[in-house]
Amino acid sequence: MQNLTKQYRHRNGTVIDALSDISVKIEAGQFVTITGPSGSGKSTLLFTMGGLLRPSSGSILFNGQSLHSADDKTLSEFRKLHIGYVMQNFFLVPYLTTEENVMVAVSLSQKQVCKQKEIAWNLLKLVGLTDRAEHYPRELSSGQQQRVAIARALANSPSVILADEPTGNLDPELSAEIFTLLKELNTKKGITIIMVTHSPEAAKIGTTRIHLRNGHIIE
Repeated sequence: MQNLTKQYRHRNGTVIDALSDISVKIEAGQFVTITGPSGSGKSTLLFTMGGLLRPSSGSILFNGQSLHSADDKTLSEFRKLHIGYVMQNFFLVPYLTTEENVMVAVSLSQKQVCKQKEIAWNLLKLVGLTDRAEHYPRELSSGQQQRVAIARALANSPSVILADEPTGNLDPELSAEIFTLLKELNTKKGITIIMVTHSPEAAKIGTTRIHLRNGHIIE
């Protein structure tokens, strides 16, 4: 990202700089944590990195591919091929089982159904939930639901996972479990993790830390 700026116009006409002149380079395989007070631009930066928001100015390059000027179709294909998302709210489909929730994402690969089931099962095995494959979200703990969400995020074999406060709804013990899982995905699978967190302690698990204030990188 080079000289990245994202502005919003308030209904009263005021222009708000959510991000201002952000320049940062992230190497493959890093575990990056983004911290800062509420309203500092953390989620805006994350979503702009992932092609969900367009910058007002500046440039974003992913492995040499320009994202800041890409059309919607190109951005959609970029997200499909490279990005997995893990959010604070799990967004599981309540009437689908654990396995079916993961298969919804796997089905986008357009592989044969038998292959889809194999991929979904392997992802559940990776996050330690094969014994909960036939359970519905209401039958899972919050930590287990977030593990399902992580398995779903891995369905397209992403090179990058973008996580927005992934433990915001979890207690400290369950939070530690999720952080451990993300760290293992980073170290053992080589997946780049970029995680927004409000917790200074959680930020310490990263290899690189970005601290924002009022849309600026201050550390």
